Amino acid sequence: MLGKIYPVEKEIVVIGATKKRPKKQPKKVPHVKVRVSRGKSYDPNVKTTGPLKTASLFRQYLSQYHIEGQEQFLVMYLTRNNAVIGIYPHSKGGMTSTVADIKMISATALSLAAESVITCHNHPSGNLEPSEADKEMARRISNSLATHNISLLDSMILTKNDYRSY
Repeated sequence: MLGKIYPVEKEIVVIGATKKRPKKQPKKVPHVKVRVSRGKSYDPNVKTTGPLKTASLFRQYLSQYHIEGQEQFLVMYLTRNNAVIGIYPHSKGGMTSTVADIKMISATALSLAAESVITCHNHPSGNLEPSEADKEMARRISNSLATHNISLLDSMILTKNDYRSY
């Protein structure tokens, strides 16, 4: 469509010392790099086969203190045959909530060429029942990923002694 004007956000002005470029050197567009770090203990054969295995894999990233201390949101990225590409600790919040950024979850899935995603957050209260906000967030994440043919396989709540898939 010709004549379409893209919305522009307000410019942020930084006061203080800044580096000036020489006038002859043109500004360049930055290169974007995505890096996945797989430690020495990385096992490319780890697959998830269902909620019990998934909960076990997420628990590796959350100690009992973390499950009871503050709410956190984790994302597991998977290949077509459910091999785990990685688990990303997406956010940490307070005792009753945390933030899930749908754009970041989708962007990471795309950069990893993930075929599917599983989300997980803990409830420090011990309540396994997903709130309406939990259900709505799962719907929004699923819709965002679906535009890129990426599946949200599951959303999960972890507590100290149990888990719930919803």
